[in-house]
Amino acid sequence: MNQNHFFYHATIITLDEKCPVLFDAYLIIEQGTISYVGTDYPQSLPASCHSTDASDLLLCPGLVNAHTHTPMTVLRGFKDDVPMEKWLEYVWAAESALTDQNYYYSSLLGIAEMLAYGTTSISDMYRSSHTILQAAIDSGIKANICESITNTSDQTPKDLLSVQKSLDLIHTYNGFDNGRIKCDTSIQSIFQTTPELWEFIADMALKENISIHMHLCETQSEVEYTLKNYGDTPILCLEKHGVFNSHVVAAHGIYVTPDEIDILAQNKSSVVHDPCSNLKCCCGFANLKPFMQKGINIALGTDGVCSNNSGDLFETMKFTALNQKMLNNDTCFADAYQVLTMAVKGGLKSQKRNKNKEAGMIACGQDADIIAVDLTHPGMIPITSPMSNLVYAAHGNHVVFTMVRGNMLYYKGEFPTIDLEKVRYEVNRLLSEI
Repeated sequence: MNQNHFFYHATIITLDEKCPVLFDAYLIIEQGTISYVGTDYPQSLPASCHSTDASDLLLCPGLVNAHTHTPMTVLRGFKDDVPMEKWLEYVWAAESALTDQNYYYSSLLGIAEMLAYGTTSISDMYRSSHTILQAAIDSGIKANICESITNTSDQTPKDLLSVQKSLDLIHTYNGFDNGRIKCDTSIQSIFQTTPELWEFIADMALKENISIHMHLCETQSEVEYTLKNYGDTPILCLEKHGVFNSHVVAAHGIYVTPDEIDILAQNKSSVVHDPCSNLKCCCGFANLKPFMQKGINIALGTDGVCSNNSGDLFETMKFTALNQKMLNNDTCFADAYQVLTMAVKGGLKSQKRNKNKEAGMIACGQDADIIAVDLTHPGMIPITSPMSNLVYAAHGNHVVFTMVRGNMLYYKGEFPTIDLEKVRYEVNRLLSEI
């Protein structure tokens, strides 16, 4: 249930271009919505509200993990440091042993980690999506959920169980809780699907007015496979089958040509940058500058914890900034403001949440999706530049609280909506079985 809040003497990163940072500021939250933010003491306060001296806190809009596989948290550290092909064999075998109950508790564990690290909204693409969705509903986090859809040449798309799950999710839960939960569809990857499925999903997305979330141009072998089998690079191939007639959320986008970048730009696609996972798996990493020069929306993601080992978007922000500067030999590129914008506004735009009350700012009328970082931590002193500290110095464990629509979902190690002891028990029990 929403509680009214009054924060005073806070340092606030608003991400409002008119005034991106406020010092010694005041913030009021009423019924899950920001009703006041400014440096002048408010003329009135809600009749009943929780007051907090925020002089030791840095408040910021919540981060958005725009590409993840939440239940894979259970496979953290599983068969690390082996060749990727061998690693996938181990992972696929482990996944086949998981039950819906396993997926549910693994999802709650992943959500708890992300909440503790300041994430307020996630985009998940994985199997057993209905259990991931239930975990998102129960925890209070915002989420875009889609079933991971694959097929082989002898499978008719409409008869696929994953397609049926996807449609059931969309028709039952898309827009649940006033839009807190949204449902999209997916193409797992180009080499795990067929042109018949691409066209089916393209038609489904258009009919349902939803996005298509997919892995795209992640490895050189993916490009070689597509050229060999279809005579085109992945994005050119998918465009011919109508996939880009809907909003596409393309995770990775490492191996792309200028012509493909033009297609992404023309169709207002979003690209999700996942540097930590890509580097760990030796996939490479995308140069974001060509995308940004074409006005393509960039979001950030952790990918699955199985391939990253962490759900910490602060880590992802720093990796993004450092890699992009080195890649472009430009210390001015991917500055703290740009990267934080990717992690917040870029993520919301990739989720089609960037309008009305979800613009990714601390401003009047916006949903109170807010995180607080501890300014008394030695790693956050001094606070010469709040934006710089947040991107280059902060870690997820500096987060004091995470709220979504004004509801405290994480506060100083506690999770009001998640029974972490139960989750820990279930996950540890699962590990003894796989």
